[in-house]
Amino acid sequence: MGFFDRFLGRRRDSFMGPADRDWRTLVPQEVSRVPEGNIGRKRAVRSKLPAVLSLLFFAAVIWLLVWSVENSSPGTPATGKLSFKTDGFLNAGFVQKVIANSPEGFSRDVRSIKLELESDNQVTTANVQRRQDGTVDVLLRERVAVAKIVTTPAKGSAMVVRLVGSDGQTFAGTGYPEQAIRNLPEIQDFRSTGSDDRMAIEGVEIAAPFLYAARTGYPNLYKQWSAVSLRDCFGAQEDSPGSNLRITVRPGSQPLDRPSLVEIVFSTANWRNELSLLARINVDELLRRPGATAPAYVLKLSIQNRTSSQPIPEPRLVPATPR
Repeated sequence: MGFFDRFLGRRRDSFMGPADRDWRTLVPQEVSRVPEGNIGRKRAVRSKLPAVLSLLFFAAVIWLLVWSVENSSPGTPATGKLSFKTDGFLNAGFVQKVIANSPEGFSRDVRSIKLELESDNQVTTANVQRRQDGTVDVLLRERVAVAKIVTTPAKGSAMVVRLVGSDGQTFAGTGYPEQAIRNLPEIQDFRSTGSDDRMAIEGVEIAAPFLYAARTGYPNLYKQWSAVSLRDCFGAQEDSPGSNLRITVRPGSQPLDRPSLVEIVFSTANWRNELSLLARINVDELLRRPGATAPAYVLKLSIQNRTSSQPIPEPRLVPATPR
């Protein structure tokens, strides 16, 4: 090769034509996108993990935003619509007053509305939700009143009537018709501590379930009762000798041409069986027997008389002593 060919001639590494445009045609390529074996698969999964986590993160953020809008709805005006239902006597005004207790009005957080509604002893549970249009849905479950209790807080003060639920809790009875309160039996001769919603009555843990069972299972008998005395009810010591519930019968619920039944005595230890027994007894027939000469009687339903050293079979009628 001459001097001129070395510097001016064609070099081997120069462009050789269209076939040499892509270097991949000169170098054999065997590239596998996913390396073989467990290590390769793990590397492939790890490479996709950031993208998956990012998608999950954004999905969680979107869900939180939607949830906060549905439950808080900061754009909801202070006045709005209310959808209200209850299984008791409370009305929509009770709920609206609770909502108005907060400056936010209808934009108030539904959880705080629920907690304030359930803080009232008359309410057992409150289901509160907000629709997309801002309407607040409220569904209340109320305590079932089985009795009433009358107290005089201070000398010279007016009497206060509170209702007693099936669980023994007392409440104001907002919205109850006067006739419904009048028809409830009154708890008498009780011992209590506290006042208002924090009132605790000794023996009510027995009396309340007893009255609820009578109201739901034996309504015709329950309607004839005007009062229940806890004078001889020893509360938690329900098996104690002489522990009982004394029911006063309404005078107007009985015929006038026979002796009257003024009281029914249930033992605190076995009242369920005795209540079932009372439903099967023909009291009117017992009081019309020739031997029933007293003007009024007490029906003792104790399966076994716990106050006597020699138990006497019951039930039995005993002449009532004048008070």
